[in-house]
Amino acid sequence: MDYSRDVSLVLQKEAELLEQLPPLQVQIREAVIKREWADYQKLMEAAGRVGSAVEALEAEREVLFAALTGEYPGPEPFYAHAAALPRREREELTARYRRVKMISLQVKLSNDLLMEYLREARAAVAGLLESAYPDRRGRLYSRRGVEREADMRSVMVNRIF
Repeated sequence: MDYSRDVSLVLQKEAELLEQLPPLQVQIREAVIKREWADYQKLMEAAGRVGSAVEALEAEREVLFAALTGEYPGPEPFYAHAAALPRREREELTARYRRVKMISLQVKLSNDLLMEYLREARAAVAGLLESAYPDRRGRLYSRRGVEREADMRSVMVNRIF
């Protein structure tokens, strides 16, 4: 079995799937900023499907890596194995591996930025509610007067500031 070729093909498929995520992340961020929640939900489902496919490929890649690098102990057995390959194969395999790592990093950074934006927006809304209703000390109440958790999905303010 040619594990190097199999790993190369899996890395290629994984990179192609991962490349679908950055444009989706841009659309998700725009949907959040514009508060288009129906679009947000659809985009999150699409990103989830891509993520599931990537996870399946990662599992396959891990199995192949284990078979491929079993004889090369150490912190970077992948590169130890790649160094033993002919130049053309080595360059193709390592380029695909780096591409997957770079796209993964880009996706992670984009996710982190979106999560930070959402945390800041939530904090701003909580601060607004605290300022508008200081007597409630940040608590919200249902129509029946029962305290409930502050749900930031939608807030309607009927006061002019």
